[in-house]
Amino acid sequence: MTTGLAADVGVAAAAFVGTNIDNTLVTMALVAGAPEDRARRIAMGQVIGFVVIVLTAAAAAVLLFEISPKVVGLFGLVPLAVGVRGLIALRAPGQLEARREKVAQRAVGRSLTAAALVTIGAGGDNLAAYIPLFRVGGAARLTAIALVFVAGEVLVTFLVLTGGRHPKARAAMTKLGSATVPLFLCAVGLLVMLEAGTFSLL
Repeated sequence: MTTGLAADVGVAAAAFVGTNIDNTLVTMALVAGAPEDRARRIAMGQVIGFVVIVLTAAAAAVLLFEISPKVVGLFGLVPLAVGVRGLIALRAPGQLEARREKVAQRAVGRSLTAAALVTIGAGGDNLAAYIPLFRVGGAARLTAIALVFVAGEVLVTFLVLTGGRHPKARAAMTKLGSATVPLFLCAVGLLVMLEAGTFSLL
């Protein structure tokens, strides 16, 4: 039993790391490109998005529901839409540059809600990996997996806030320009859909 539990913990840790590298980088980019007073909101949005993904995976596991990878890839439309909206906002005419920048910041998703949506949108691979994990059965095993996810999410939040608020990261985002984050989100959305084979459905 102990060996099986240790194995489940190891698999859960590997699944968490393998499926959250992209989420961490995306959220870190959002934090680096946003005003510092928005950092905690963005990080909290990432946490909420991850919780939604985990609850969805758990529900699918309980209902023995299988989700086609191609359908899961449709989640990639979320970061793609947010990125496109941000690019459109950058082109919006305005009399004042400050007003234009304010609109662009909102469109790119420098808020709790937008960060949560982007995390969910980039979480197709999370669902594919987590659903089988939640089917192992047993309160002890499920608790161990949940604790691994909690510890992992605490680490991700720390990395997001530390890396995103680092002066070099913020300077890099400023140097690259305001179009960097929306372009990055578009790339993430397209990559999610491409890896899942979603384009065959469209």
